[in-house]
Amino acid sequence: MRVALLLLLSVLVPAAAQAETPGEKLFNRKCTMCHKVNGRGGEIGPDLGRVASRLSGAQLQAKVMYPKKSAPSTSMPSFATLPATEMDALLSYLKTLR
Repeated sequence: MRVALLLLLSVLVPAAAQAETPGEKLFNRKCTMCHKVNGRGGEIGPDLGRVASRLSGAQLQAKVMYPKKSAPSTSMPSFATLPATEMDALLSYLKTLR
């Protein structure tokens, strides 16, 4: 019994530790077709693996909401219409990328 419990925990704990946050799920749904993080994703946009070490929270929000303001020739769409909860979740995830 004890061995079975330890085996079960050894499978479940790492899986729980690797569970995606809401912001990461959103990023994977909307951003990875163009942006790469941790070696996974697209090649069109820049690698965002360390974006939070380069940009402040306000700068990240501005880039996500109005990308053409800082890069007029970018093909990145504006995400200004994301619901506030989704924007908060996405920005929270991006802030972890150091």
